[in-house]
Amino acid sequence: MKISRIIVAAAFAATMFSCTKENLLETQKVHLTFNVANEPSASKAVLNGSAVEFQASDRIGVWDGTSMNCFETTAGGAHASFSGTAASAATYILVSPFSANCSVNGSVVTYSIPDIQVATPGSADPAALVSMAKVSGTSGQAVLYNCVGLVKVEVPDGLTVKEIHVGGGVGSTVGICGSFTFNTNDQTVNYVDAGSMRTSITLVPQAGQSVIAPGTYYIAVRPWTYGGLTLAYVNADNQLCKRTTTNSVEVARNHIRPVGTLNTANFNAVTGSAVLRYYDQSDNNQFTALIKTLANGSTTTATTTDNVIKKIVFRAHTLPYKTNGTNIHNGPLSSVPIRAWVDGDTAYIYTEAPVITLHSTSGNLFRDFAALEEVSFNDVNTLAGASFEYMFRNCTKLKSVDFGNADFSKVTNFSYMFYTGASVLEYVDLGETATTAATTMQSMFNNNQYLKYLNLGPNFTLAATHTNMFLDAARQTSIAAQGDNDKKCQLYASQAFYTDVRANETTFNAARFNFHAQ
Repeated sequence: MKISRIIVAAAFAATMFSCTKENLLETQKVHLTFNVANEPSASKAVLNGSAVEFQASDRIGVWDGTSMNCFETTAGGAHASFSGTAASAATYILVSPFSANCSVNGSVVTYSIPDIQVATPGSADPAALVSMAKVSGTSGQAVLYNCVGLVKVEVPDGLTVKEIHVGGGVGSTVGICGSFTFNTNDQTVNYVDAGSMRTSITLVPQAGQSVIAPGTYYIAVRPWTYGGLTLAYVNADNQLCKRTTTNSVEVARNHIRPVGTLNTANFNAVTGSAVLRYYDQSDNNQFTALIKTLANGSTTTATTTDNVIKKIVFRAHTLPYKTNGTNIHNGPLSSVPIRAWVDGDTAYIYTEAPVITLHSTSGNLFRDFAALEEVSFNDVNTLAGASFEYMFRNCTKLKSVDFGNADFSKVTNFSYMFYTGASVLEYVDLGETATTAATTMQSMFNNNQYLKYLNLGPNFTLAATHTNMFLDAARQTSIAAQGDNDKKCQLYASQAFYTDVRANETTFNAARFNFHAQ
């Protein structure tokens, strides 16, 4: 990737072409070289201190009017030569860095500013930064123009920062990321449509890290004059600490907007509880019915077959995902709203509270999501005495459930929790939760025949009642490969649990599992 340059690229889609059996013609491609530099920037010295440079093996996309082609530099440098093959054309559009996802219409390119960006010390996430150029087919010279603006934030020594969030406008009501277009003729940026925009961006730590180290960071945002910005961070207690300004803030294309240093004095922590609505088959305001109503655009009862939602994402201590949203917290039990949005086949459930708390009546919580394939949680706990009985009933296409760092120590009933009425579930991760209050785990993994990955964590203990807990679990994967550890279900748990379940649960067949002690 480029070293600390202000704009380096993002996501682009391969162009489609059509042909018939009678006319299968392949466009002849020729070898080309482009000498590439970056647009002069008043802010690049802040990022780099000198000229912007490319590294060897950097790649750009070259659009020849028919397809996006990958070009590469072998030497790098402030002015790098990128070579590859493309069809002969009067003009080319260059996109840095190269990505197979691209949409080009004439001189206009559709690109994406992601809502999740990786903290890069002294710079910005290369995957979030976009630059483009339109060049003559005979010149071989190109200047890449930046497509985003940057927000600059400082993380001081001594402050624990798990994530950084920035939102557009007061209360995060203005699109700050999402799908946009860049006109390579006049370097203008426009949004695709209001529905494609997101109202907040999350800066997350580097892979393998749990916090963002002290230093200077840049977040790529939509170039825009905002009616204020919301800046926030997540502290050691998973509290979202935020500060909002109502002053007009311009973040211009190819420029940096400093927003100051994170601290404890001027950033107010969001506290309180956010309790998710529970299951009640007769109540159209409970969780299942509310999400189905959002997805289908009409009032839907909890038992209506659903063929829309394929994925549900839960995130706590996070700024709103989009404007408005349906409030799905549970009335007087909650002091902080939980809001839901549906985009396509995905439902997003967000709250600014430290955790999402599941109601004590959470059995059947996801009942009848007929198309649901994946559920992903971020920070979840429960009220005392919670029941998860038949939590995923009739979710017949469910393949993956990840509870992250869940705290289920107050759950008493896990019976039939993952019994979906089918046998396609492959992945279950319960994190490192303790199960100290559990009294029954009867048929918890009953009929999960295709289970490939099961993480129970080091604190999971067997409940007093556990009849048929593993009845037919992992049966299909193991029968096809007796003795082949790679094709068995990978089980992660404590040695104590493994010893206990082998001795006391008759439906647990150790031959179907490859055990990993935690």
